Amino acid sequence: MPSEWAARCHNLEKVYRTATATVHALKGVTLELPRSRMTAVAGPSGSGKSSLLRLLAGLDRPTSGTLEVDGVQLHRATGRARRAFRQRRVGYVFQRPSDNFIPHLTVGQHLAMAARSAGEGAHPMEEVAEQLGIGGRLDHLPSALSGGEQQRAAVAQALVRGADIIVADEPTADLDTTSTEILLARLSTLASEGLTIILATHDASVRRAADHVVELDHGSVVSATRRHAPTSARASVRGAAAPLLVTATGLVRSFARGPETVHAVDHADLALREGEVVALVGRSGSGKTTLLDLLGGWERPDAGTITWHGQEAAREPAWEDVSIVPQQLGLIEEFSLRRNVEYPLRLAGVPGADRRVDGLFEKLRLAHLGDRFPGEVSVGEQQRAALARAVARRPRLLLADEPTGHQDRESARAVAVVLSEAASEGTCCLVATHEEHLSAFADRVIRMADGRLSADGGRP
Repeated sequence: MPSEWAARCHNLEKVYRTATATVHALKGVTLELPRSRMTAVAGPSGSGKSSLLRLLAGLDRPTSGTLEVDGVQLHRATGRARRAFRQRRVGYVFQRPSDNFIPHLTVGQHLAMAARSAGEGAHPMEEVAEQLGIGGRLDHLPSALSGGEQQRAAVAQALVRGADIIVADEPTADLDTTSTEILLARLSTLASEGLTIILATHDASVRRAADHVVELDHGSVVSATRRHAPTSARASVRGAAAPLLVTATGLVRSFARGPETVHAVDHADLALREGEVVALVGRSGSGKTTLLDLLGGWERPDAGTITWHGQEAAREPAWEDVSIVPQQLGLIEEFSLRRNVEYPLRLAGVPGADRRVDGLFEKLRLAHLGDRFPGEVSVGEQQRAALARAVARRPRLLLADEPTGHQDRESARAVAVVLSEAASEGTCCLVATHEEHLSAFADRVIRMADGRLSADGGRP
């Protein structure tokens, strides 16, 4: 079983000597970087970011200290061993997009060369290109691509070669906001699917999207923040071996809109397991809310079936089985936030309700607001209270519709932590969202567009 850490270094030093000076680029760096996560190596210019990335990619050798990446001890590796490491295990994306390409070769030709280099370990180039949103650009020269497309094409080269680790130096430095968002969304998804991403950056948006942030300054580590547990640690609690909870087959739901028929859910197949967090990702209007309404019993499908543990569901699931966090939130205006959360617990006679509510209010940053009424707090605080009410019942299935839509970064992280903890207690959490960064918290990501789920959406 591979280590939960993609890279480890201890007391790492890198010194460059020129005719006129000696530059200590890295000074006693000790770090552990998680596997299957996106790590941002941040810091001002000259802090040592690029030097660290070149060592991680095997482009340079450390002056002293130890460095292990994907099980390879690079501090001891010969030049030949480091070349083999670069060819098979790591893909390096240079800071300037043009440095990643041969100008007179098309994107498709670059990917074909990468496939030949990998041999039997190559990933299908057309599939990789489609996943990165450049499937229609294979016959173009790099100069005909936007900066964001060039960066994704460079990542595609590494993926086609079968690299498990992508190391990229300032990949958003020359990109506009939209291109940055697209690139980071793709990288976050790849990390959620098992790829290790390490990015040097001074871009705040990259730091926000990352699961792990390392701060460098003048060659030394200032801080290292691990935001989420590595995938292997989470899998020990919840994984593919968990029992199936809900299976949907061939779900169809259509609505008339004037003379048109809108296929909100179009032959959707879906399998959900106990104790997993599943992100249902798609743009507004993709059908996410309608799918949640079908699973929660608020809507009936035009066709298809929903089964619980192999038994076809009744019109509405049992009250104690499903909790829903709708976009409208549904808080009772005459009740305080605390009473809103306690009310369903008291109806069900749940023991220890006070302690459970106290814990959720603390985790969701609501402890000082328990006596407030919904109209006296922000929409984001109302949203977190609605989540607390849903989680407190410990349902078998929790359906949350855009639960971070009104949250700041820290509050969104608190929401994700509460969902993760609910899953560790056995609840299956299906979270509809258009925010790509939430996929980093999920065990599985399902994509929805025009009422259809992605190909992997129904895999148990």
